[in-house]
Amino acid sequence: MDVTLKQGPGPVDSWPQPLQDALMDGFAFTSRVFWGPEIEFCSALYQGDGLSFLQAPLLRPFLKSSGSIVDKIGAATRSYENGEALFQSLEAEYVTLFISNQQGIAAPLYHSCYAGPEYLDSPAMLMGEPALGMKKRLASSGLVLSGEFNHPPDHLCIEIEYLYFLLKEGWAGEGKEQLAEGQAFAGEWMLPWVRQFQDRLRPADQGGLYTLVAGLLVDLLEVING
Repeated sequence: MDVTLKQGPGPVDSWPQPLQDALMDGFAFTSRVFWGPEIEFCSALYQGDGLSFLQAPLLRPFLKSSGSIVDKIGAATRSYENGEALFQSLEAEYVTLFISNQQGIAAPLYHSCYAGPEYLDSPAMLMGEPALGMKKRLASSGLVLSGEFNHPPDHLCIEIEYLYFLLKEGWAGEGKEQLAEGQAFAGEWMLPWVRQFQDRLRPADQGGLYTLVAGLLVDLLEVING
C-alpha cells in the first residue's frame, strides 16, 4: 500500500541527521541518473549499491509514492542480466529521451523548456528566464560552472546540485536562511517544472527507470517543500 504524506517531518532546521543524510543521498542519486549512465555506476546499481537511502526508515514514510516508486527502482535495476546490460539499455534510452530523436525530444532536461503555458506547443527554448535566473543564483552563491561544462545553467542536474548545496550548507551550521532558500527553491522554482518533466517523460519512457527516478525526485522535492 502506498503511504500518503499527510504531515511533514516538522521544521526543516530540526530534522534529525539520518533524515538529512537520506535526503541528500536521494538528491545525489537523482542527479547522477540524469547526468547519463556510466558503466561503473550501472554496475553498482545492479548490485544494489547506492540505493540504501530508499529504505531509510525516517525518509520512506514521507515519500508519497514510497510503496510503488521505491520498490520499483530496485526491481528495475535487478531486471537485467548484469550491470553492462543495464548500462547499454539506459544509454540507448537516454539518447532517445533527452538528446536525439527524430520525433523530437520528449522531455528536455532544461527548465527553460517548461517556462510558460505555451511550452507544449512550442519548440524547446534554451537560455530563457530560468537559465538567466540560475546564472544569477550561482553567481550570488559564489559557484562557478566548469569551463568544460557546455550546458545552460538551468539543466536539471545543476538545479538538483544547487539545492544540494543550499541544504548541505544550511544543515552544516546555523544556516536557517539557506534552508529557507532551499525550501523555496525546491517548492517554488523546481517542483512545478519537474512535475511537468515527469508528465512528459512518463508516456515516452513507458514506466522505465528514468520515469521512476523522476517520480522519486518529485517526492523528495515535496518533502523539502513541506
